[in-house]
Amino acid sequence: MTNGGNPVARDDEDPQRLAQALAESHAKLTLAEQSAGIGIWDTDLATDLCRATPTFFQLMGLPPSDEPFPNERVRAVRHPEDAPKVVGGFRQALAEGRDHYEVEYRIVRPSDGQQRWIFGRGRVIRDAAGKPVRYSGVDIDITDRKRAEQQLRESEERFSKAFNAAAHPMSITTLREGRYVDINQAGLTASGLSREQVIGCTVRDLAFFDDPHTAETIRERLMRERRFSDLETTLRGRRGPRTYLLSGALVELKGEPCLLTSAVDITERKQAEEHIRLLMNELNHRANNLLTVIQAIARQTATTADPRDFAERFTERLNGIAASNALLVSGNWQGVDLAELARSQLTPFVGDDGRIGLEGPAIRVKPKAAQAIGMALHELATNAAKHGALANDVGRIDIRWSIASDGERTFRMVWSEQEGPPVVAPTRAGFGRTVLERMITGSLGGRATLQFLDGGVTWTFSGPASSVSQDLAD
Repeated sequence: MTNGGNPVARDDEDPQRLAQALAESHAKLTLAEQSAGIGIWDTDLATDLCRATPTFFQLMGLPPSDEPFPNERVRAVRHPEDAPKVVGGFRQALAEGRDHYEVEYRIVRPSDGQQRWIFGRGRVIRDAAGKPVRYSGVDIDITDRKRAEQQLRESEERFSKAFNAAAHPMSITTLREGRYVDINQAGLTASGLSREQVIGCTVRDLAFFDDPHTAETIRERLMRERRFSDLETTLRGRRGPRTYLLSGALVELKGEPCLLTSAVDITERKQAEEHIRLLMNELNHRANNLLTVIQAIARQTATTADPRDFAERFTERLNGIAASNALLVSGNWQGVDLAELARSQLTPFVGDDGRIGLEGPAIRVKPKAAQAIGMALHELATNAAKHGALANDVGRIDIRWSIASDGERTFRMVWSEQEGPPVVAPTRAGFGRTVLERMITGSLGGRATLQFLDGGVTWTFSGPASSVSQDLAD
């Protein structure tokens, strides 16, 4: 190139500039090599001698050298379990005619005894005839990466064990499609499906949600908060619709956003809460009824007794009610056995001396009927202890009951006394008679009669069996 007829020298032809550029390039390469932890090497395959950069010696824990050195020095630092793999892999690459070879292996550095992971990648250089003559490449310390991979594997293994061993259903679905990626055994058991039937299908395909809009609700909460907890919903599975508390969070699986969900079955808890609520309402209703009965007892007792006698008789009647209620409570207010109810009212008067005969089929008496019949039996027993069959040492009481099917099913109960003192009909009707004739029929329907016969008192009650028996519908 000329300028006004005079030759002008090009910058890249100036030896001084070329040397400076080469030095700068070499410095940059050395800096990059050291910063990245990359050791560069070159091997003469004919002599098995190697040249390497300072960083290479530093990686290997070997003393540096500017002169060629035997490759055996490098082979000696390789971990005994990995050394055969490195050599064997390289020989196989040469045998297959490949020009590149890479391998990961461990070394034990002589300088400090540390075990490190190395990634080696080399290129085979061939002569004009195709014969391998040189092998050049790089070694990179990947110990930190291998540790991170190991920690990740251990973390994934711990998660996998916890995921599959969890007692409640857990699953992983893709966020975009809701497609099942994984599900644990508890989830499969709850769904009633096999793993093959679930994996790859979408939430919509399997129709687990009783409300199809639930999936969209979950998606919206995830996009807004990235997690959610204690979302109450109904899921369908092997046991039909069940109530669950769902919790979930966004996770990334192989680069794809996914939803990790756990579901806790609270069906029994919800049923128990509902049962408690109903029981509290029923208890409140029964308490009000019981207070009404107690008020009636107090009024009737007060009009027929002096204060001292009132206290004694009022206490006895309350004890009778308490005995019936104790049986109801022990049976969770689901009714009581009629024979057990009769014994609870009569035992305080006669104990177990065999003077009471009970005969009839096994019947579970409704709570309302138990209170009414219990009060009637208590009044009869109190009267028998004062004036009737229990007032002497030989009197007996027979209590019989039955359910007859004469069109409408009818419950019938008869109290009869034998061998007691002579019976004298009262001249006026007190509270006991009110209980025996009016209160029980007012509560249960039907009809009650009280007779004062020569052989003793006989009381008969008959009414709809459905108002008495727990096992019969109203």
